Amino acid sequence: MKSKTLKNFLNFNNNNKMSKKFKKMKNPKVSIISPIHNRGRFLIRFLKNIQSQNFDNIEIIFVDDKSNDNGVNILEEYQKKDKRIKIIKNKKNKGTLISRNIGVLYSKAEYIILPDPDDIISKDIIGICLYYAEKYKFEIIRYHSYKGNEQGIIFINTIESRPVYQPELQIYLFYGNNELERIDYYINNKMISKKLFIRAINSLNNFNLNVYMIFLEDQLMIYMLYKTAKSFYYIKKVGYYYKKNTLSKNIFKISQVKMKSYFIYLKFLYEYSKNNKYEKDIVNYLFTVMNTVLNVKRELYLSPFNNDFYFYLDIINMLLESKYTSSENSILLLKLKNIIQMKNM
Repeated sequence: MKSKTLKNFLNFNNNNKMSKKFKKMKNPKVSIISPIHNRGRFLIRFLKNIQSQNFDNIEIIFVDDKSNDNGVNILEEYQKKDKRIKIIKNKKNKGTLISRNIGVLYSKAEYIILPDPDDIISKDIIGICLYYAEKYKFEIIRYHSYKGNEQGIIFINTIESRPVYQPELQIYLFYGNNELERIDYYINNKMISKKLFIRAINSLNNFNLNVYMIFLEDQLMIYMLYKTAKSFYYIKKVGYYYKKNTLSKNIFKISQVKMKSYFIYLKFLYEYSKNNKYEKDIVNYLFTVMNTVLNVKRELYLSPFNNDFYFYLDIINMLLESKYTSSENSILLLKLKNIIQMKNM
């Protein structure tokens, strides 16, 4: 990148010419979309954060996934003073994957950002991402995420800030510069072209994946976005802040959902990778997920397999038959198969 371009990038929010150009547009330039389910206690902080953004030509879409707290009431009060706020109410609980996609289909902007309502984003990140999206036509702009204790942990890879195009982008989800530098699977720390997201939703629908998911839904969607996108850019700037929040959960119910989500994700990736140029890479990656399943012992042992017993076994058997499954990974699969069969006895 030339120094002049970098200087313009760093001073983007003070560029009056570009700011006036965006403000003249009738439709919002960016949609901030957030599914909510019983997150009322975090919404005031979240709303204040969004309303304090340096770039204000936005719409703020909340998809209420059948909450039973005061979240919608809070949103309706704020909506009276801020007409950019839109509220969509699901008639029944649909899960994060479907709710997020509903918000995207409802949006009117060219670009979308998908923060969770219990986190916050930096005040200048929208303008910075928009600069790259508009000037260089990148479909996905990714920025750093910050998470941790008082000292903080920043999720930073050593991947250089550079454009990535197809066909390289098809495996960029799995590997950065080398196999030891895995890229993240979070959807929250990205600005995404709406047209790209719609293409990804349509591709998912071809696999009949309009399913209830509150685990691994980011990974599933990110996978399809990377497969479908033409271009990607990575900004080495912190733009997203994960906050430490706790909510009471039904451990037994969550275990069931998490286990099913893992296997839906595995099945989708395997089916999508068949006869694909990158099938070997994808199958190898599946065992990273499979190891996660085995390591999450609480979910594995609490989950009742009665209804999903054959669903799980079919996926394991498919992977056992893959020509890219190593003997070491076959042992892993057989171990998992044994656990599921014993649990079902």
